[in-house]
Amino acid sequence: MKNQLIVQFETSVTPLDRCYAIEETLHQAFSQASDGFVDGHDIGEHRFNVFIIPSRSWGPAIERTLAFLKLKGALREAVVAKLHAKTSRYEVIHPAKYEGVFSP
Repeated sequence: MKNQLIVQFETSVTPLDRCYAIEETLHQAFSQASDGFVDGHDIGEHRFNVFIIPSRSWGPAIERTLAFLKLKGALREAVVAKLHAKTSRYEVIHPAKYEGVFSP
């Protein structure tokens, strides 16, 4: 297992066509850089998850992800979490005051 960033949208709030458009924007953003890549998506319990694999450290991939979510006007809709490969634990990094238990 590799470290991952997971960008999650609730499909009851964010329509699927918008989720796919945001995923495509992230894919384009990472295809122009060497700090990570989009590794696909899944759709589950009212959730749409986009998986990003950082190439190096977390910082550049997180910055790129948050910047492009902001550009798409999707930052308020998104929950962004790190999946730490060594511990298999999730750490929500956006929004800063996230409450609850993150589940992909």
